[in-house]
Amino acid sequence: MAAGAFVALAVLIWTALSSGQSGPPPFPVIGRTAPDFTLTDHQGRQIRLGQFRGRLVLLNFIYTNCADVCPITTATLTRVQRGLITRGWWGRDVVFLTVTTDPARDTTAALATYARRYQADPRGWHFLTGDLPTLRKVYRAYGIAVRSRGAAQEHDLPTFVIDRKGRVLGAYGVGFESEDVVHDLAQLR
Repeated sequence: MAAGAFVALAVLIWTALSSGQSGPPPFPVIGRTAPDFTLTDHQGRQIRLGQFRGRLVLLNFIYTNCADVCPITTATLTRVQRGLITRGWWGRDVVFLTVTTDPARDTTAALATYARRYQADPRGWHFLTGDLPTLRKVYRAYGIAVRSRGAAQEHDLPTFVIDRKGRVLGAYGVGFESEDVVHDLAQLR
């Protein structure tokens, strides 16, 4: 599948899942160069998106106290990770970056606990946090709306696909299937 067809497919998937209607891409970053950022991962390392040029990147946004769709998305990505490890692509060809929407509670220790719970392999999966002003810049750059509702965070939940050149090809919406992601990544390899 050509990258352009993948973008169109991903945008259609996102649009169908999130609104039930077709229209323009829901996130203005789709089709553009992924805005670079540097955050701290669950092992205390500084991680810069740009360091993964040459690899495919899945970028998503969660918070660890979520009792709704964040754990479902993370569990699905865990299954994708297993498929990529089996194929020998994990870390070398594909990495995941998961950014918190709740930096007050999602410390590096909290993210490390969450990563262990989901058996995230740190060779290719980085759970990221930072100070609130830095994270707000990342949210704005990717078009992610985050609203605190007490202990809960209302936020957009795309899983962006970034190609080897750093371009955002599209985004999966809530409820994507792990097999579809592995298939799409195989087409992009």
